[in-house]
Amino acid sequence: MKVLFVFKSENFVAPLGLCTIAAVVRAAGHEAQLCEVNSMDLRETVLRVTPEVVAYSALTGEAKHYLAINRTIKELHPSTFSIMGGPHPTFHPEVVHEGRLDAICRGEGEGAMTDLLAALASGAPVAGIPNLVTPDTQPGPLRPLVQELDRVPSPDFALVYDGTAMGRYPLKSFMTSRGCPFDCTYCFNHAWRALYPGEGTRIRRFSVDRVLADIDQVRRRWPLSCVKFYDDIFALRVDAWLEEFATRYPREIGLPFFVLTRADLLDEAMVKLLKAAGCRTVSMSIEAANPQLREKVLRRRMDEQALVRAHLLCERYGLYTFTNCIIGLPDSTLEDDLASLDLSLRCKVDWAEFLTYHPYPGTVLGDETLRRGLYDQDYARMHTSYQHSSPLNCFTSQHKNRLRNLAVLGPVVVVLPILRPVLPYFLGLRHRAWSTVLYYFAKMFVLRRKIYVTKTSWLQSLLIFWRSLRQEFFRHERRDDVAERNKPKQ
Repeated sequence: MKVLFVFKSENFVAPLGLCTIAAVVRAAGHEAQLCEVNSMDLRETVLRVTPEVVAYSALTGEAKHYLAINRTIKELHPSTFSIMGGPHPTFHPEVVHEGRLDAICRGEGEGAMTDLLAALASGAPVAGIPNLVTPDTQPGPLRPLVQELDRVPSPDFALVYDGTAMGRYPLKSFMTSRGCPFDCTYCFNHAWRALYPGEGTRIRRFSVDRVLADIDQVRRRWPLSCVKFYDDIFALRVDAWLEEFATRYPREIGLPFFVLTRADLLDEAMVKLLKAAGCRTVSMSIEAANPQLREKVLRRRMDEQALVRAHLLCERYGLYTFTNCIIGLPDSTLEDDLASLDLSLRCKVDWAEFLTYHPYPGTVLGDETLRRGLYDQDYARMHTSYQHSSPLNCFTSQHKNRLRNLAVLGPVVVVLPILRPVLPYFLGLRHRAWSTVLYYFAKMFVLRRKIYVTKTSWLQSLLIFWRSLRQEFFRHERRDDVAERNKPKQ
């Protein structure tokens, strides 16, 4: 069968989950092709490929675009079977009744996709396949999680890197694990574990052999100067896996890399191992400086001392740091959000993002936000980017304007702390595009000089500059209008 994966890129990160499902499709003897809708003509691709199945993977803010795209595809080929997986349908399965979808996939999709294609090829019914929900069925039990991750095929990197500009960008992402044991209320991991009682409580890891083989496979075919590990938690502790990785990675790969972890997990032994392995940057989220918000509302149970200690430990060993802070939380004040900026300055972070809170379905805080009537659950109006305006109705338009200004000017202050005393004045001004331009130049300066190593020619740098500037304007300035962004090309 011919499967068309439809993907809308808003950054330089390859959709690794989609690439893994594509590898499963090909391993089962079917065809897999890609349409990246920002760089390819959707209608031309559909008419040329004539897919029997079209597949999407959607986060909550972007699901509306795929639903609109699916309506277009159904007009061109009504018999095409469409399926959506990813976090949004997993935790909001009601989306199966929108956009003329034929099915959604909840949870891990490798086995479900294999069974779906086998059923469609043989004419067998789709209803009853574990993890799948159709408009005529209700969510049922899920198949067990894959415990031995090395059994999952390596992502089909060529699907994305051969057909899009991401292949030429020398920073590429990889995963070493699945899962997260923590209960942050804004994240879906607690809801994920509820879907898999007794199974989803631990991190499942790929072997070091598999991780290094995937990286080596990519660098042999496409430019690669820096590796970004996109695991929620790269390492919980110094263990045999991390020690093996730290020994073999510099010898067999030898490229600088970026990891995400938590400040309360990072100790000196781990920092030494990461540094010896070639780590360049460690990302640890602060989220909120106010301890009531951080520890009670967000369930990020770590004190300020742990946050400062971990960041200064990285500075001592020559590792750059990257942090995230959530602004515009329910019941938070502007003073709370400015305190998060000030804590970032005390931690001496090299780069910080100030991300506007969005209430995602299935999360504890998202459900509480809905219960309190602070958001109306119209996900079609939720912006794809959480760097845009707050979707909550508990803030005045003036407060939302200050939050938008803080999202772009806060990072600039992290780079130039001398500007901190004048920041409150600029937050009160009407949000203007010039602030996004200032944010962008600060970001490009820090990310390319410190956070990542991206070796590109001057022409590649210019193209990356232009593309990423357009993306920042979409994230911060433009309306996320489905009709406008998905209208047919002339």
